[in-house]
Amino acid sequence: MNLAEAIIEVSQLTKQFKSKIAVNTADFKIGKGEIFGLIGQNGAGKSTLLKMIGGLMYPTSGEIKLFNRTVKDNHPYFERIGILIENAGLFPHYTAYENLDLLAISYGLSNRKSHINKLLKLVGLDVSNKSKVKNYSMGMKQRLGIAAALIGSPDVLILDEPINGLDPQGISEIRRMILELNKAGMTIIISSHILEELSKVATQFAILHQGEVIEHHSREQLLLQCEDRIELEVDKASSAVPILEQRLNINHYKVISEHVVYVYDSHIENQHIIKSLVENGVTVHSITKHKQSLEQYFLARTGSEGDSHD
Repeated sequence: MNLAEAIIEVSQLTKQFKSKIAVNTADFKIGKGEIFGLIGQNGAGKSTLLKMIGGLMYPTSGEIKLFNRTVKDNHPYFERIGILIENAGLFPHYTAYENLDLLAISYGLSNRKSHINKLLKLVGLDVSNKSKVKNYSMGMKQRLGIAAALIGSPDVLILDEPINGLDPQGISEIRRMILELNKAGMTIIISSHILEELSKVATQFAILHQGEVIEHHSREQLLLQCEDRIELEVDKASSAVPILEQRLNINHYKVISEHVVYVYDSHIENQHIIKSLVENGVTVHSITKHKQSLEQYFLARTGSEGDSHD
């Protein structure tokens, strides 16, 4: 991401409730047009962090920049963010149209009918449906909540656990909607505790654990971390690389440090790699094959599986 394109930047962002630190010195940037995935277990601080970015909660300390401007409490730039946190605050005895119409009036929109009909169509709700929201399924309520977050035509959409409690069809519909909005140019921030699902839409990822951002990856970097690999620990990586390339025809590798190389051509047997390196004067201290899913990677980073091993 080009830093000049960052439209959201948080620096040392912290929120403390009495003795509990919910978010601790968070730092990251979000580029225009990205789908930013915030992954963390329940209670990690995701909702608190999103509320601060969306202007719904004041930080204890730290800084938020929106559209290259530092923002304070009640800054007008927060109006350029649509946000769906926890529940949408819908009126259960009103229809979908009536709920959105109330919001449109509060925004002072003049073309309310056409705008609302367009949003209902976008989120896959029947414009002519006169059912009360109290009779909606969880998925329908979630879609209506997204429509409500879009009523002010925001530049950024924040969705907190948008697939929580949905069946597979509902999850698929939300995913389709997110990709469609992003294709139209919208920057989207999504939180979830399900990395496998988040990986299907997000372009950038931050892992939040106990209030701290412990990792930040692009989609490509994250998938590379989870790819099958052989980890080589040798006396000198710079001496091992020519052997891997010329003797073993291995081109898919990554030098991690002076002594560690990751090899992604996992079809080659470990013993063959060791033999070639040793015969050419490279000392091999260890060789380990790794294989893990995205969920295993996340759980290992957050310590959620106890004594987990690759």
